[in-house]
Amino acid sequence: MARAAERAHAVLSPLLGHAPAARTEVVLSDDTDDANGSATPLPYDTIRLYAVPPPDLSELNDYRDWVSALFFHEYVHILHLDNVGGLPGLWNRVFGRLWFPNGVVPGWMIEGLAVSHEGDGEPPGAGRNASALFDMYARALATEPPGWPPLDDVSNPSVDWPLGSVPYLVGGRFMAWIEARAGRAALAGYLADQGSRVWPYAPGFGAERWFGKDFLGLYAEYRAAEEARFTAQLAEIRTRPVTSLRRLTTHGGQAGTPRWSPDGSFIAYFRHTLDGRGGVFRIAPDGRDLGRVATIDANGALALRSPREAVVAVTEVWREHRVYDDLWLLELQSGHRRRLTDGARATDPAVAPDGAAVVYVARSVGGAMHLARRPLAGGPEEVLFSRPGAQLYAPAVSPDGRRVVFAIHDDGRRDLALWEDGQVRRITDDDAIDASPAWTPDGRYVLFSSDRGGVYDLYAWEAATGAIRQVTNVESGAFQPAVSPDGRTIAFVIYSRAGFDLASIPFDPATWLDPTPAAAPIAMPAPEAAPPLPTRPYSPWRTVAPHWWFPVWGSDGAGNIFGAATGGTDVLGRHAWAAQAWWSASGHEPGYAVAYAGGWSWPQLDLSSSRILDTAPGGTRGLEADTSFAAGLTFTFSRLTSDLALRLGWAGTIYDVLGESRHAPTSDFLGYGDGFLSDLSLGIVYSDARRFVHSISPEEGRTVSLGLAAAGPEVGSDFSVARARAGWSEYLRVPGTRHAVLALHAGGGVAQGSIGGRAPFELGGASTGNPLSLVLGTVAAPSDQLRGYPVNDLRGTGLAIANAELRFPIATPVWGHSTWPVFLRRLHGAAFADLGDAFDLPGELPFAGHAFGADQLRLGAGAELRAEVVLGYWIVTDVRLGVAHAFGRVFAGEVSDPTVGNLSVYLTVGPSF
Repeated sequence: MARAAERAHAVLSPLLGHAPAARTEVVLSDDTDDANGSATPLPYDTIRLYAVPPPDLSELNDYRDWVSALFFHEYVHILHLDNVGGLPGLWNRVFGRLWFPNGVVPGWMIEGLAVSHEGDGEPPGAGRNASALFDMYARALATEPPGWPPLDDVSNPSVDWPLGSVPYLVGGRFMAWIEARAGRAALAGYLADQGSRVWPYAPGFGAERWFGKDFLGLYAEYRAAEEARFTAQLAEIRTRPVTSLRRLTTHGGQAGTPRWSPDGSFIAYFRHTLDGRGGVFRIAPDGRDLGRVATIDANGALALRSPREAVVAVTEVWREHRVYDDLWLLELQSGHRRRLTDGARATDPAVAPDGAAVVYVARSVGGAMHLARRPLAGGPEEVLFSRPGAQLYAPAVSPDGRRVVFAIHDDGRRDLALWEDGQVRRITDDDAIDASPAWTPDGRYVLFSSDRGGVYDLYAWEAATGAIRQVTNVESGAFQPAVSPDGRTIAFVIYSRAGFDLASIPFDPATWLDPTPAAAPIAMPAPEAAPPLPTRPYSPWRTVAPHWWFPVWGSDGAGNIFGAATGGTDVLGRHAWAAQAWWSASGHEPGYAVAYAGGWSWPQLDLSSSRILDTAPGGTRGLEADTSFAAGLTFTFSRLTSDLALRLGWAGTIYDVLGESRHAPTSDFLGYGDGFLSDLSLGIVYSDARRFVHSISPEEGRTVSLGLAAAGPEVGSDFSVARARAGWSEYLRVPGTRHAVLALHAGGGVAQGSIGGRAPFELGGASTGNPLSLVLGTVAAPSDQLRGYPVNDLRGTGLAIANAELRFPIATPVWGHSTWPVFLRRLHGAAFADLGDAFDLPGELPFAGHAFGADQLRLGAGAELRAEVVLGYWIVTDVRLGVAHAFGRVFAGEVSDPTVGNLSVYLTVGPSF
């Protein structure tokens, strides 16, 4: 990786016209089975990479050398984002690394630039712009309704397939088209120009200067070119008979690994649509949906052991800090599953014909992979095959159990290989990507998918002769074949504009075609001869130093304050800190705030301290210096779709009324004296609330929170206070609807004692801010709200609240203009009812003037129109326009209440709960 990094700098820096002033930090980790990487210029140029290659049919699968392709892509991001000039560059020279205009442009520009150059370090013909899989995605966009997406859609997160791939797919092609049209010098000039702009949200301003047209005009030309190209490609496909197939599913999204039941009665497969959670499903051979077998959120590759059992690969958090694939035995009737491997990083299972063992691919340290076999009754793993630098995929066991065919990526190409009696030989040897092999029941053929000819189709390799025939000629793509036990039907994965689905065709060799000849294997450059690189133990101190500072101004209890803020984090995230210091201009006192978070431990440690001037309690005694210290330990218990966090904390605050010399009072109420508050706390938060691509809100699961805190002489406190607060939100999809949701929330709290005479709890309606605060997202509803009443209208030492909302979709306008940084994605509405009150506990200060009682509960009800908007290309939030009516104490009969009859209109940002 280090040598690939130096090669990337030498190739890309002159091409993009920029070289970072400091070296780029590179973090290579092996704690996940997901192939990916990321890059950021904050707080310094950093690239993070995972040492695993992509899966067999990943959209990343078209590469010669995964290490090179991965680093080249991410280093383009560094050269792009780090390119800062003009006033932003001057600002950064003064205040440090804070302002990066190229980081707030549409995703198609950021990811597209990287995609267009991710193959620069490899022989030609690699990377996503050369990928038959990405060609397939683009062909569907160009030739299927509703047609190629407009520029405003592409500039914002998509709610249609292929979702997050759109910036890479369209952006990679668009940026390459611009570069080919205008030249590399123009592209480098534009990147430097955009990196100098004070207002970065108008990336089209510089396009006409450097490219001759604005982006709308360029995109129109590019779109026409893509539509013409793929129309011609479709015409070429249709020069031969197009395969007539039977669609078995029409859900779209993701679908994969179809597997026939040994008795031929059903096909099991993995499905993850845009409307719900993924899982193993079954369908009849005629396409009748037999329902979900089990919920599985990621991976889902499977093999059937019998009509009753399957072996499934499942991705899950492993021992809290890693995300690994493992194998499970799944009962198809009950959905119960039993773990077969634990941290084995195992995937792509294939069950032997006798059901006694499973063959699979396993990952090991540093990106290595091996082919393994394990008895299903229990026993050690047996390594069948491994080769340094080779990636292995999708094994399939022959009907006689003696041979295993699998895909191997080695020497810059992906072929099929056959394992037999401990020996391995290639059965395809060309420059095509050959994937997903499957035996016919008689062992005569191996069917597989391949991009030879430029379109993924199914092919057949005859074991006796080695001859290859083309099984399908489809207009989109065909993948992952599976032949029925009677040998009469092929089930496989097909693609359309909506995503992947299942289809079938008869098994009929008489209809097979002569294949388009595949290109010969390319000659990969010889490995670089280089001495071992020096190594040393990791030290956080160089990168944990501050790389920025910023002036601070604001106010405290005395008036204006002026100071500075800074912070830092080491590149591995083991230590993060922030600090502020200021001077109170009117109070003539210093203040500070410091915080530290340790990522090196479990539980995670956090520390903080601050000193600030406040108004002394009572409001007539001048100023008070509040100096606080806090420490906490956070225990996390993570799953792929849920999180549980428990924090144990302590906070101490010294209250010092300036100019006074008094002892702390003995009461719960902090009056005018000095004292020390020592506070122990426990916080628990659990959430498995889920929303999906087409959701308007969470529509499954719940979020639960509990907070407890207490202070008293037992823990060294001069004051005795205690607080408890809890909340529960539940989300239920309304039966018979696609995305209507019944959202329920209940919360409450009680407190003993009050610091400074302030009410522990406040309750009221949503607040409305000015337009700027709305755009910045600084106006949001409180977690507990009683809409229809004034903000924080009710106060007390106790709180009870219940909310119910019926949320329903209205429209999906997906409307914007060009590359403007505001985009409307969805409109939805809610009818709501809120019931709650703030009240006094016995023996506590009378904030509310009444105790808890049903006759005191107030009702508010109304409706909201909600617009899901995207701000600045990345921030997705709801803007809520609401009307609420206050009904007063609905269970009290004739009670005078000045708020009854109030009709309030409000505008706020963010979810209600």
